[in-house]
Amino acid sequence: MKAELRRRLGFTLSGLCAAGAAVHALRGNPARAHRWAMLATASLLGPTLIPNCPWNGPVLRHLRTGEREVWLTIDDGPDPQDTPEILDVLARHDARASFFAIGHKVWRYPAAARAVVAAGHELHNHTWSHPAGSFWAASPSCARHEISAASNAIRQVTAQDPRFFRAPAGLANPFVHAAAAKAGLRVIGWSARGFDGVPHEPDVVVDRIVRRLHAGAVILLHEGPVSGLRPGTRARTLERLLGKLSALGYRTARPPA
Repeated sequence: MKAELRRRLGFTLSGLCAAGAAVHALRGNPARAHRWAMLATASLLGPTLIPNCPWNGPVLRHLRTGEREVWLTIDDGPDPQDTPEILDVLARHDARASFFAIGHKVWRYPAAARAVVAAGHELHNHTWSHPAGSFWAASPSCARHEISAASNAIRQVTAQDPRFFRAPAGLANPFVHAAAAKAGLRVIGWSARGFDGVPHEPDVVVDRIVRRLHAGAVILLHEGPVSGLRPGTRARTLERLLGKLSALGYRTARPPA
């Protein structure tokens, strides 16, 4: 209900600004018309450019739980090197994770995708091609293709139906939310991340995550190569994080139903 109210307020504000622009244009005041038009544009684009913003549609960022548990999510796989190492770490800690997979990587590395499912984890939708720089402006057809193609790849390679969707960089416009809903996918964000999508030291990433930690937190990690990132760093980061979670009395939760 709150998300729907925010959406309505956003569209109302945009409409009022557009009306203001029209009035000033008719009155022959182009400078003021331009300012009002820019406000109208910003009121529409602003929520799209904010990660995990719920104005364009609901985004799950926290688990409802009274237990000391978190939802561990890992983006951008599968990967022939990182995925097996990550699965080994998860197994040693008896931990669960949800993998938000890129569709074309599922096709390219089917053995790694199947290994995730065989280990008792789940694969979910992270678009077909991960167009992080442009997906915030996805057209309806682009949003539908990116989501449906990724789901089809996961389904055909693993025989598992994805239940959740995460947009690249967490940026989703109304067309993305509509496409995800039509595909039967819930849009997922995060509440604790360590900015591990760039070369990093594991302890720095873990410290950032711990600062945002709480019961029901949705933790974001990544897998896959990054220029300048030493091989094996992804697994070491996860190892440090799981050790820290255990020391703080947290366990990893199953994905929500």
